[in-house]
Amino acid sequence: MDILNIMWGGGSAFASVHKVHRDILRLCGTGMVVNSLLLQGGEAEPLAEVGEVSCLGLSSARIKGRGLAALGRWFDRRRLSLWLDAHRPQLVLLDGIGVAAYVLPLLTKLSAVRVIVLFHGHKRLKPDHIRLLQRFPAERLELVAVSETLAGDLERQIGRKVVGVRIALEPTALGAALKRREEARRILGLSVPVEGRVIGAVGRLVNEKGFGLLIEAASGWLKTHPADRLVIVGEGPERQALLALVHKLGIAHQVHLLGHVAEAPRLYRAFDLLCIPSRQEGLGLVLPESVIAGVPVLATDLPVFREQLAGSSGLVAMDQKASWVAALNEHLQGDLDTLARTQRAGLDPEGAWLRFCERYSALLR
Repeated sequence: MDILNIMWGGGSAFASVHKVHRDILRLCGTGMVVNSLLLQGGEAEPLAEVGEVSCLGLSSARIKGRGLAALGRWFDRRRLSLWLDAHRPQLVLLDGIGVAAYVLPLLTKLSAVRVIVLFHGHKRLKPDHIRLLQRFPAERLELVAVSETLAGDLERQIGRKVVGVRIALEPTALGAALKRREEARRILGLSVPVEGRVIGAVGRLVNEKGFGLLIEAASGWLKTHPADRLVIVGEGPERQALLALVHKLGIAHQVHLLGHVAEAPRLYRAFDLLCIPSRQEGLGLVLPESVIAGVPVLATDLPVFREQLAGSSGLVAMDQKASWVAALNEHLQGDLDTLARTQRAGLDPEGAWLRFCERYSALLR
Protein backbone atom coordinates (compact mmCIF):
# COMPACT_ATOMS: atom_id res chain seq x y z
CA MET A 1 0.00 0.00 0.00
CA ASP A 2 1.37 3.42 -0.96
CA ILE A 3 -1.20 5.97 0.28
CA LEU A 4 -3.68 5.55 3.12
CA ASN A 5 -6.53 8.03 3.52
CA ILE A 6 -8.13 7.95 7.00
CA MET A 7 -11.46 9.68 7.68
CA TRP A 8 -14.20 9.68 10.33
CA GLY A 9 -17.03 7.95 8.52
CA GLY A 10 -19.43 7.80 5.61
CA GLY A 11 -22.90 8.99 4.72
CA SER A 12 -24.40 12.25 3.49
CA ALA A 13 -22.91 14.35 6.32
CA PHE A 14 -19.40 13.55 5.04
CA ALA A 15 -20.14 13.56 1.29
CA SER A 16 -18.52 16.92 0.48
CA VAL A 17 -15.35 16.05 2.40
CA HIS A 18 -15.20 12.65 0.68
CA LYS A 19 -15.34 14.40 -2.70
CA VAL A 20 -12.48 16.71 -1.77
CA HIS A 21 -10.30 13.79 -0.65
CA ARG A 22 -11.23 11.86 -3.80
CA ASP A 23 -10.16 14.75 -6.03
CA ILE A 24 -6.88 15.08 -4.14
CA LEU A 25 -6.14 11.35 -4.23
CA ARG A 26 -6.77 11.26 -7.97
CA LEU A 27 -3.63 13.37 -8.30
CA CYS A 28 -1.40 10.59 -6.99
CA GLY A 29 1.36 9.47 -9.31
CA THR A 30 0.91 6.65 -11.78
CA GLY A 31 1.16 3.25 -10.13
CA MET A 32 0.41 4.52 -6.64
CA VAL A 33 -2.05 2.37 -4.70
CA VAL A 34 -4.69 4.26 -2.70
CA ASN A 35 -6.79 2.88 0.15
CA SER A 36 -9.23 4.64 2.48
CA LEU A 37 -10.07 3.70 6.04
CA LEU A 38 -13.18 4.99 7.85
CA LEU A 39 -12.96 4.96 11.63
CA GLN A 40 -16.71 4.57 11.84
CA GLY A 41 -18.94 3.24 9.03
CA GLY A 42 -21.25 4.37 6.25
CA GLU A 43 -21.24 4.80 2.50
CA ALA A 44 -18.28 6.53 0.88
CA GLU A 45 -18.89 6.19 -2.84
CA PRO A 46 -16.57 9.05 -3.92
CA LEU A 47 -13.64 7.38 -2.13
CA ALA A 48 -14.42 4.05 -3.77
CA GLU A 49 -13.67 5.71 -7.12
CA VAL A 50 -9.96 5.94 -6.23
CA GLY A 51 -9.35 2.75 -4.26
CA GLU A 52 -10.61 0.24 -1.75
CA VAL A 53 -12.57 1.53 1.26
CA SER A 54 -12.50 -0.26 4.64
CA CYS A 55 -14.30 0.50 7.91
CA LEU A 56 -13.27 -0.08 11.50
CA GLY A 57 -16.88 0.30 12.61
CA LEU A 58 -16.06 2.20 15.80
CA SER A 59 -18.66 4.12 17.80
CA SER A 60 -18.10 7.71 18.90
CA ALA A 61 -17.84 6.49 22.48
CA ARG A 62 -15.07 4.03 21.61
CA ILE A 63 -13.20 6.62 19.56
CA LYS A 64 -13.30 9.14 22.41
CA GLY A 65 -12.59 6.41 24.96
CA ARG A 66 -14.31 7.83 28.02
CA GLY A 67 -15.41 5.75 30.99
CA LEU A 68 -15.67 2.03 30.33
CA ALA A 69 -15.20 2.70 26.61
CA ALA A 70 -11.58 3.63 27.35
CA LEU A 71 -10.71 -0.07 27.55
CA GLY A 72 -12.28 -0.68 24.16
CA ARG A 73 -10.37 2.33 22.79
CA TRP A 74 -7.08 0.77 23.93
CA PHE A 75 -7.81 -2.48 22.08
CA ASP A 76 -9.03 -0.59 18.98
CA ARG A 77 -5.90 1.52 18.79
CA ARG A 78 -3.72 -1.53 19.41
CA ARG A 79 -5.42 -3.31 16.50
CA LEU A 80 -4.99 -0.29 14.24
CA SER A 81 -1.34 0.07 15.28
CA LEU A 82 -0.60 -3.55 14.33
CA TRP A 83 -2.41 -3.05 11.01
CA LEU A 84 -0.39 0.09 10.21
CA ASP A 85 2.84 -1.65 11.18
CA ALA A 86 2.03 -4.57 8.87
CA HIS A 87 1.03 -2.46 5.84
CA ARG A 88 3.44 0.48 6.29
CA PRO A 89 1.99 3.02 3.83
CA GLN A 90 4.36 5.60 2.41
CA LEU A 91 1.95 8.48 2.92
CA VAL A 92 -1.03 8.85 5.27
CA LEU A 93 -3.65 11.55 4.66
CA LEU A 94 -5.61 12.39 7.83
CA ASP A 95 -8.98 14.16 7.81
CA GLY A 96 -8.68 16.97 10.34
CA ILE A 97 -7.63 17.21 13.96
CA GLY A 98 -10.10 14.64 15.27
CA VAL A 99 -8.70 11.86 13.11
CA ALA A 100 -5.16 13.13 13.69
CA ALA A 101 -5.60 12.99 17.47
CA TYR A 102 -6.67 9.35 17.18
CA VAL A 103 -4.11 8.15 14.62
CA LEU A 104 -1.04 10.42 14.74
CA PRO A 105 0.42 8.95 17.97
CA LEU A 106 0.38 5.51 16.29
CA LEU A 107 2.43 6.83 13.38
CA THR A 108 5.26 8.28 15.46
CA LYS A 109 7.31 5.08 15.46
CA LEU A 110 6.83 4.46 11.72
CA SER A 111 9.79 6.60 10.72
CA ALA A 112 9.37 5.99 6.98
CA VAL A 113 5.78 7.23 6.90
CA ARG A 114 5.01 10.78 5.81
CA VAL A 115 1.78 12.36 7.11
CA ILE A 116 -0.50 15.10 5.79
CA VAL A 117 -3.21 16.48 8.09
CA LEU A 118 -5.86 18.22 5.99
CA PHE A 119 -7.98 20.78 7.83
CA HIS A 120 -11.43 21.55 6.40
CA GLY A 121 -12.93 24.02 8.87
CA HIS A 122 -12.31 26.60 11.55
CA LYS A 123 -11.94 25.15 15.01
CA ARG A 124 -10.36 26.28 18.26
CA LEU A 125 -7.76 23.57 18.83
CA LYS A 126 -7.35 22.04 22.27
CA PRO A 127 -3.96 22.49 23.97
CA ASP A 128 -3.24 18.75 23.83
CA HIS A 129 -3.97 18.71 20.09
CA ILE A 130 -1.58 21.61 19.55
CA ARG A 131 1.12 19.79 21.53
CA LEU A 132 0.54 16.64 19.50
CA LEU A 133 1.09 18.50 16.22
CA GLN A 134 4.10 20.40 17.57
CA ARG A 135 5.84 17.26 18.84
CA PHE A 136 5.43 15.08 15.76
CA PRO A 137 8.65 15.12 13.66
CA ALA A 138 8.37 18.19 11.45
CA GLU A 139 10.19 16.57 8.54
CA ARG A 140 7.43 13.95 8.28
CA LEU A 141 4.37 16.12 8.90
CA GLU A 142 2.65 18.52 6.51
CA LEU A 143 -0.22 20.65 7.84
CA VAL A 144 -2.56 21.74 5.05
CA ALA A 145 -5.75 23.82 5.08
CA VAL A 146 -8.38 24.09 2.34
CA SER A 147 -8.06 27.88 2.17
CA GLU A 148 -5.46 30.55 2.86
CA THR A 149 -7.83 32.08 5.41
CA LEU A 150 -8.06 28.85 7.38
CA ALA A 151 -4.32 28.26 7.09
CA GLY A 152 -3.55 31.60 8.70
CA ASP A 153 -5.92 30.96 11.59
CA LEU A 154 -4.45 27.52 12.29
CA GLU A 155 -0.87 28.70 11.95
CA ARG A 156 -1.43 31.29 14.65
CA GLN A 157 -2.83 28.61 16.96
CA ILE A 158 -0.26 25.88 16.33
CA GLY A 159 2.90 27.92 15.88
CA ARG A 160 3.94 25.77 12.90
CA LYS A 161 3.68 26.34 9.19
CA VAL A 162 0.26 25.52 7.72
CA VAL A 163 0.04 25.46 3.93
CA GLY A 164 -3.12 26.97 2.47
CA VAL A 165 -4.20 25.26 -0.75
CA ARG A 166 -7.61 26.42 -1.86
CA ILE A 167 -10.06 23.68 -2.75
CA ALA A 168 -11.39 23.87 -6.30
CA LEU A 169 -13.83 21.89 -8.41
CA GLU A 170 -13.24 20.54 -11.93
CA PRO A 171 -15.52 22.90 -13.89
CA THR A 172 -15.88 20.93 -17.12
CA ALA A 173 -17.03 17.71 -15.44
CA LEU A 174 -19.28 19.56 -13.01
CA GLY A 175 -20.88 21.56 -15.79
CA ALA A 176 -21.46 18.46 -17.93
CA ALA A 177 -23.24 16.70 -15.06
CA LEU A 178 -25.74 19.52 -14.44
CA LYS A 179 -29.41 18.92 -15.13
CA ARG A 180 -31.34 21.43 -17.21
CA ARG A 181 -33.58 23.83 -15.32
CA GLU A 182 -36.94 22.16 -15.97
CA GLU A 183 -35.61 18.66 -15.29
CA ALA A 184 -33.89 19.82 -12.10
CA ARG A 185 -37.13 21.36 -10.88
CA ARG A 186 -39.05 18.16 -11.60
CA ILE A 187 -36.50 16.13 -9.60
CA LEU A 188 -36.94 18.55 -6.69
CA GLY A 189 -40.69 18.00 -6.86
CA LEU A 190 -41.55 21.52 -7.97
CA SER A 191 -44.52 21.95 -10.26
CA VAL A 192 -43.30 22.76 -13.76
CA PRO A 193 -43.42 25.37 -15.11
CA VAL A 194 -42.76 27.48 -12.02
CA GLU A 195 -44.46 30.85 -12.40
CA GLY A 196 -42.27 32.79 -10.01
CA ARG A 197 -38.63 32.68 -9.00
CA VAL A 198 -37.01 29.88 -7.01
CA ILE A 199 -34.65 30.92 -4.23
CA GLY A 200 -32.46 27.98 -3.23
CA ALA A 201 -30.32 26.95 -0.27
CA VAL A 202 -28.30 23.76 0.23
CA GLY A 203 -26.77 22.39 3.43
CA ARG A 204 -27.31 20.52 6.67
CA LEU A 205 -30.14 21.83 8.81
CA VAL A 206 -27.98 22.96 11.70
CA ASN A 207 -27.81 26.27 13.52
CA GLU A 208 -24.49 27.38 12.03
CA LYS A 209 -25.93 27.24 8.50
CA GLY A 210 -28.25 30.16 9.35
CA PHE A 211 -31.36 28.90 7.55
CA GLY A 212 -33.64 30.38 10.21
CA LEU A 213 -32.22 33.83 9.44
CA LEU A 214 -32.75 33.23 5.72
CA ILE A 215 -36.38 32.22 6.21
CA GLU A 216 -37.09 35.31 8.31
CA ALA A 217 -35.31 37.60 5.84
CA ALA A 218 -37.10 36.10 2.83
CA SER A 219 -40.57 36.09 4.43
CA GLY A 220 -41.40 39.67 3.41
CA TRP A 221 -40.38 39.08 -0.20
CA LEU A 222 -42.34 35.84 -0.39
CA LYS A 223 -45.50 37.43 1.00
CA THR A 224 -45.40 40.18 -1.61
CA HIS A 225 -44.45 37.72 -4.38
CA PRO A 226 -46.80 34.77 -3.84
CA ALA A 227 -45.56 32.90 -6.94
CA ASP A 228 -41.97 32.74 -5.64
CA ARG A 229 -40.55 29.82 -3.66
CA LEU A 230 -37.78 29.19 -1.15
CA VAL A 231 -36.38 25.67 -1.51
CA ILE A 232 -33.97 24.30 1.12
CA VAL A 233 -32.15 21.05 0.30
CA GLY A 234 -30.63 19.21 3.26
CA GLU A 235 -31.44 17.37 6.45
CA GLY A 236 -30.57 17.83 10.09
CA PRO A 237 -31.71 18.44 13.68
CA GLU A 238 -33.12 21.92 12.97
CA ARG A 239 -35.87 20.60 10.67
CA GLN A 240 -38.75 20.85 13.16
CA ALA A 241 -37.70 24.30 14.36
CA LEU A 242 -37.54 25.56 10.77
CA LEU A 243 -40.94 24.05 9.95
CA ALA A 244 -42.41 25.76 13.01
CA LEU A 245 -40.88 29.05 11.90
CA VAL A 246 -42.35 28.96 8.38
CA HIS A 247 -45.79 28.18 9.82
CA LYS A 248 -45.46 31.01 12.33
CA LEU A 249 -44.54 33.44 9.52
CA GLY A 250 -47.42 32.25 7.36
CA ILE A 251 -45.27 31.17 4.41
CA ALA A 252 -45.46 27.36 4.73
CA HIS A 253 -46.97 27.03 1.24
CA GLN A 254 -43.98 28.82 -0.28
CA VAL A 255 -41.10 27.25 1.66
CA HIS A 256 -40.08 23.69 0.82
CA LEU A 257 -37.72 21.72 3.11
CA LEU A 258 -36.86 18.81 0.85
CA GLY A 259 -34.48 16.85 3.06
CA HIS A 260 -31.39 15.14 1.68
CA VAL A 261 -31.29 14.94 -2.11
CA ALA A 262 -28.54 12.70 -3.50
CA GLU A 263 -28.34 14.56 -6.80
CA ALA A 264 -28.14 18.03 -5.24
CA PRO A 265 -24.85 19.10 -6.93
CA ARG A 266 -26.49 18.42 -10.33
CA LEU A 267 -29.62 20.45 -9.60
CA TYR A 268 -28.40 24.01 -9.05
CA ARG A 269 -29.98 25.26 -12.26
CA ALA A 270 -33.37 24.75 -10.63
CA PHE A 271 -32.64 27.97 -8.73
CA ASP A 272 -32.73 31.58 -9.86
CA LEU A 273 -30.67 32.62 -6.84
CA LEU A 274 -28.79 30.57 -4.24
CA CYS A 275 -28.39 31.78 -0.64
CA ILE A 276 -25.68 30.71 1.83
CA PRO A 277 -26.42 32.40 5.19
CA SER A 278 -23.77 30.37 7.08
CA ARG A 279 -22.25 31.69 10.28
CA GLN A 280 -19.05 29.74 9.58
CA GLU A 281 -17.65 27.65 6.74
CA GLY A 282 -14.52 25.67 6.11
CA LEU A 283 -14.93 24.25 2.62
CA GLY A 284 -17.86 26.26 1.33
CA LEU A 285 -18.28 23.99 -1.74
CA VAL A 286 -21.88 25.09 -2.33
CA LEU A 287 -20.66 28.49 -3.49
CA PRO A 288 -18.34 27.32 -6.29
CA GLU A 289 -20.82 24.61 -7.33
CA SER A 290 -23.51 27.24 -7.78
CA VAL A 291 -21.27 29.76 -9.54
CA ILE A 292 -19.98 27.10 -11.97
CA ALA A 293 -23.62 26.21 -12.68
CA GLY A 294 -24.23 29.84 -13.67
CA VAL A 295 -26.47 30.56 -10.66
CA PRO A 296 -25.77 33.80 -8.73
CA VAL A 297 -25.14 33.59 -5.00
CA LEU A 298 -25.88 35.66 -1.92
CA ALA A 299 -23.61 34.51 0.91
CA THR A 300 -22.49 35.61 4.33
CA ASP A 301 -19.45 37.86 4.17
CA LEU A 302 -17.00 35.23 5.41
CA PRO A 303 -13.26 35.27 4.60
CA VAL A 304 -13.47 31.88 2.84
CA PHE A 305 -16.10 33.26 0.43
CA ARG A 306 -14.14 36.48 -0.20
CA GLU A 307 -11.12 34.32 -0.97
CA GLN A 308 -13.04 32.19 -3.45
CA LEU A 309 -14.75 35.13 -5.19
CA ALA A 310 -11.69 37.39 -5.10
CA GLY A 311 -14.00 40.15 -3.89
CA SER A 312 -17.26 40.94 -2.14
CA SER A 313 -19.82 40.61 -4.93
CA GLY A 314 -23.02 39.15 -3.45
CA LEU A 315 -21.70 39.00 0.12
CA VAL A 316 -23.97 40.00 3.02
CA ALA A 317 -23.17 41.02 6.60
CA MET A 318 -23.27 38.10 9.03
CA ASP A 319 -26.33 37.54 11.22
CA GLN A 320 -27.96 40.81 10.13
CA LYS A 321 -31.53 40.23 9.04
CA ALA A 322 -31.88 43.77 7.68
CA SER A 323 -28.85 43.27 5.42
CA TRP A 324 -30.28 40.02 4.06
CA VAL A 325 -33.67 41.64 3.46
CA ALA A 326 -31.98 44.48 1.56
CA ALA A 327 -29.77 42.11 -0.46
CA LEU A 328 -32.70 39.89 -1.47
CA ASN A 329 -34.80 42.88 -2.49
CA GLU A 330 -31.94 44.47 -4.44
CA HIS A 331 -30.86 41.40 -6.38
CA LEU A 332 -34.26 39.81 -6.99
CA GLN A 333 -35.39 43.10 -8.51
CA GLY A 334 -32.07 43.66 -10.27
CA ASP A 335 -29.90 41.92 -12.88
CA LEU A 336 -29.07 38.43 -11.60
CA ASP A 337 -27.21 37.58 -14.81
CA THR A 338 -24.68 40.35 -14.17
CA LEU A 339 -24.14 39.09 -10.62
CA ALA A 340 -23.59 35.56 -11.95
CA ARG A 341 -21.01 36.75 -14.51
CA THR A 342 -19.15 38.88 -11.95
CA GLN A 343 -18.94 36.00 -9.51
CA ARG A 344 -17.73 33.54 -12.14
CA ALA A 345 -14.99 35.95 -13.18
CA GLY A 346 -13.91 36.29 -9.54
CA LEU A 347 -14.01 32.54 -8.90
CA ASP A 348 -12.03 31.78 -12.10
CA PRO A 349 -13.01 28.07 -12.00
CA GLU A 350 -10.55 26.96 -14.70
CA GLY A 351 -7.59 28.76 -13.15
CA ALA A 352 -8.52 27.65 -9.63
CA TRP A 353 -8.73 24.02 -10.76
CA LEU A 354 -5.33 24.20 -12.45
CA ARG A 355 -3.72 25.65 -9.31
CA PHE A 356 -5.45 23.02 -7.15
CA CYS A 357 -4.05 20.19 -9.28
CA GLU A 358 -0.54 21.64 -9.35
CA ARG A 359 -0.28 22.25 -5.61
CA TYR A 360 -1.85 19.03 -4.35
CA SER A 361 0.14 16.98 -6.87
CA ALA A 362 3.29 18.50 -5.40
CA LEU A 363 2.17 17.69 -1.84
CA LEU A 364 1.56 14.02 -2.72
CA ARG A 365 4.99 13.46 -4.26
